Amino acid sequence: MIMMNPENSQLYKIGAIARLTGITPMTIRMWQTRYDAVSPVRTEGKQRLYTERDLTKLSLLKELTDHGDSIGMVAGLTVEELENRLKEQTLKRGTREKQTNHTPIKVAVLGYGFPQLGNADVGAYAAPLELVGQFNPENALSNEIKACQPDLLIFQIASLQPDSPDLIEEAIEHSGAQGACVVYAFGPKKVVRDITNGLILPLRAPVNVQELTLAANHLLKSAERPRAEDETAAQIQQRRYSDPQLWEIVNQPNAIKCECPQHLSHILFSLNNFEAYMKDCENRNTKDAEVHQYLHKVAAESRACLEKAMDKLVEHENLTFKSE
Repeated sequence: MIMMNPENSQLYKIGAIARLTGITPMTIRMWQTRYDAVSPVRTEGKQRLYTERDLTKLSLLKELTDHGDSIGMVAGLTVEELENRLKEQTLKRGTREKQTNHTPIKVAVLGYGFPQLGNADVGAYAAPLELVGQFNPENALSNEIKACQPDLLIFQIASLQPDSPDLIEEAIEHSGAQGACVVYAFGPKKVVRDITNGLILPLRAPVNVQELTLAANHLLKSAERPRAEDETAAQIQQRRYSDPQLWEIVNQPNAIKCECPQHLSHILFSLNNFEAYMKDCENRNTKDAEVHQYLHKVAAESRACLEKAMDKLVEHENLTFKSE
């Protein structure tokens, strides 16, 4: 397992720590002043900043106290001792003994890490997470991550930036992973929307291991399924008559004593335009995508049906086309 060097860890303000751990700033201050749980560094302006190791320790302390330990009993333990204690308690609760038929999801964490990542009690209906590597987010494109062959990347980001979606997608492609869960503390709504695309799933901190495990299972199952628009595209037949060919039908004289070829051509023109408009609406209006996909499919089916009728007329009229 590849671990980050804690000496090069990122520094966080208390607000980010509170958001990422789910511990209130007041409680964090009490734990550090009364129990010496963590020792934040001070800037020249006397602002307290916390390391990733502090973040890991506080996350462990919260999980242990949530399960009944008193803070006075565990605050003085090291991160390694806390991890061992949490593992022992988890084993006693029997969550590790629960059998599952699911292959573990191999994850590479880009951030400070989640305590006891594979210990979430999610029942037999979800695959557990298996940590195969932990890295600094700045090294998202390293070959070491690729060598881990992760199924999923887990980003832990204090603040999302406008360039975050592109960077995360590039990291997914480079690593060969099927997608990424992004645990973030702060981020503009537009950026959050941009990364919610079926390949990436944003999760606002705090997120516990159980929630993360369920989110990872959901994301990978979604990635395995064809998107609705892909399913629709697979069902839609390609156009049999191009616009130039339809115009030739309109302009050619016909043997039958009516204007059925011309009328049918105009109907197909309208259907083609409507079909193209529905497809464009699918791409632009994600909120109503399902409705537009359905309308697109129905328009295409109607067009394909009328093209069969046009085949009959073309055969009857013995028409040939200059346009291809």
